[in-house]
Amino acid sequence: MSVFIGIVITVAAAAFVAAPFFTSEPAAEGGATVLHVPGERQMFERQKLDAYAAIKEAEFDYQMGKLSERDFNALRDKYAAQALEAIAALEAASATRTRQLKEARRPTRIAFCPICGRGIPPRANFCPACGQSLKEAVA
Repeated sequence: MSVFIGIVITVAAAAFVAAPFFTSEPAAEGGATVLHVPGERQMFERQKLDAYAAIKEAEFDYQMGKLSERDFNALRDKYAAQALEAIAALEAASATRTRQLKEARRPTRIAFCPICGRGIPPRANFCPACGQSLKEAVA
């Protein structure tokens, strides 16, 4: 009986350890925020970091004399364009997300006073009938 329990525990431990190798979803790196598509932000972040790394390596090779000034300028311009493209995409996605969050936080308009039930005109801060503050009623 104890052999059977030992085998079951061993199989369960092996399955638990091996489970990440069989899942199709990659783990999120550094708790990155996902904007539109689950891999879009990570893809642009990776593109930006790769372009920065390529620029650094080109600068190093230029300083070591491995690249001519013409080749260095061509590589730097190419990778700078890639980095700028990624940054622009990240900023556009961030602006869209910020706009969505602002719209979600926008307070709703109260149509009727919660105290007396009278209709409230647009942009009113107080009920015209009873004087109740509508900002307090929303909170």
